[in-house]
Amino acid sequence: MKILLAITLVSFCVTNFAQTTTYSKEEEQMLHYVNNGWAYAMKYDTPEMVIPVIDSCWNFLDKYPNSFAKPNVFAYLLEMTAIISTDLKEINPLIDSVLYYDKLPTTKQRIGELLIERDLDFQKGREYIFEALPSLTVPFHFYRSYLLLAKTDIRLGKYASAEMYLKKAIAIDSIRTDALYEYSNLLQMRESPKQAKVIQDKINKLNEESRLRYINKTNISPNINKNIHDLSFYDLDSNLVSLSEFQGKVIVINRFNFWCGHCVHEFPTLRRLKKEFPAVEFLYINSGETATELREKYYTQKEFSFLRNEKVVYDNRAFHDKIFTKGIPHTLVIDKNGNVRLDYGGYREELENIMREKIKQLINE
Repeated sequence: MKILLAITLVSFCVTNFAQTTTYSKEEEQMLHYVNNGWAYAMKYDTPEMVIPVIDSCWNFLDKYPNSFAKPNVFAYLLEMTAIISTDLKEINPLIDSVLYYDKLPTTKQRIGELLIERDLDFQKGREYIFEALPSLTVPFHFYRSYLLLAKTDIRLGKYASAEMYLKKAIAIDSIRTDALYEYSNLLQMRESPKQAKVIQDKINKLNEESRLRYINKTNISPNINKNIHDLSFYDLDSNLVSLSEFQGKVIVINRFNFWCGHCVHEFPTLRRLKKEFPAVEFLYINSGETATELREKYYTQKEFSFLRNEKVVYDNRAFHDKIFTKGIPHTLVIDKNGNVRLDYGGYREELENIMREKIKQLINE
């Protein structure tokens, strides 16, 4: 979501810039590198990860002052500088640069959100939200705006106003729990325990419904029963790995990336299952990074170091042509004949037991 927010944050609306815009494959490759670095930095949210990417952004702008990607890079710089600095003398010029290229209401809303959630200048953040509100068109953007205004009203002690905005947010989307959580907390602060319990009961019901919906998706995916033994991948040493090599074995395939927080949360589950089922083949699919980057940059990180001893291969078009996928992490459990028997995206703790039962079933078939 954050990547989409940053990429859609900018538009090419300045005529003078458009007339002098440059584009090259090298610029595109550098932007891809910056984009991956930005996503990784945002995931870890630490100066050690963020500062090198900020430096890369400034180097990019120095080398390509009129690049087609200049607005995007300014958006990245704003997001990342807000991680490591609370100095508005650094933040405000970047806001001005972003708004120079893009004055869309959603951009102003995102800037307001950044100022509020990073606790940089929540009063100014509120101004950007109020400025954006009349021109917003997507219900979710209204939802987020009302929720942000409610949070800041609570900080200001304006509880009646906060309650009004929370009710507006809930009226727009009554199945999202973040506004409901805020409302429950507000009711407790205002010493209305009975009303708070009603809201908490609703939250519990929504969470259970969400859990059941997600579990059910693992068995109704369009990928179920597709045979994928014809697929092949290249590993980090350019060796061809064909799934047909694993005929007669159960396979777990996990597609991931290093900036993905949910992927990191899922790794311990996969490691436990591999230890429990040594006869099962585990295959990890990555995209974007070179073998050198994987080994020298990412495998040195604690949460990824176990991958040194795993089968790691590269994503490819043939996989996506056959397997429908919308995001990461994405995990498939394949039976001994190469048929997809379990498919789920994202990560939830209860899925460990679902995978365990499915693996046991497939081993005994």
